[in-house]
Amino acid sequence: MLADITTLTRYNHWANQRIANWLLSNELDKLDLECDAGFQTIGLTINHIWDAQIFYLSILKQIPFAKTREKTTMMAIEGLVEQSNVFANYSSGLKDKELLELRTMKTKFLSGSFTQYQLIQHCMNHSTYHRGQIVTMGHQLNLSKAPSTDLLFYLNEMKTHE
Repeated sequence: MLADITTLTRYNHWANQRIANWLLSNELDKLDLECDAGFQTIGLTINHIWDAQIFYLSILKQIPFAKTREKTTMMAIEGLVEQSNVFANYSSGLKDKELLELRTMKTKFLSGSFTQYQLIQHCMNHSTYHRGQIVTMGHQLNLSKAPSTDLLFYLNEMKTHE
């Protein structure tokens, strides 16, 4: 179980880094133009992913959630990549028994108790969903050379580094 979660959170960090590198290699002024997907702009969507990862990590660690304030798109890109690494380090330090510990959450949309394992899976899936929106928005804005962030590409790349 721990190996699966570690793979998932390391993959998330890798995928967010690839998206960040891609965005930074394009015209940065386009990242704040409105699109028909996600949170109106790529910058706002990046901010949302970053905030969500902070939110879920705060639930896992059982600490207060401190939402990022209005940040520039550049700050959000850097913050997301850094926070993804923090998330991966936290989850890889857990033991299987800890992954089964319950955490309670309450939002305006959902309340309940979930295992740490389930919350981590959900958060990583949430990030993947919004990365797809960012690629769609990038196509609308004519950003070039969107990277593949599929899990199998990550796993294949990790094999070559062994």
